Amino acid sequence: MVMLKKNTSALCCFVAALMVVMAAILLSSCDACKDMDEPHSFPLPASCYSEHFPNCTDERCKKFCGGDDMSPVLGAFCNNDNNCCCPI
Repeated sequence: MVMLKKNTSALCCFVAALMVVMAAILLSSCDACKDMDEPHSFPLPASCYSEHFPNCTDERCKKFCGGDDMSPVLGAFCNNDNNCCCPI
């Protein structure tokens, strides 16, 4: 009985060590680990929101972003001929 317990515990230790070695080999060679080492850039919030504004000019866009009651917004600009970008 004592001999059986010694052999069983030795076998368990060997199997556990083997599993640790196999896991280390798998983790060292996986692509996910390589991707984690590379720096990631996080998306920055937009500096403005685009509004549909036909025949956009920068001056008209500044007044459009300010609204009727407010003064023109200096940071506003036209993305293209039909979009005004109002700063956030």
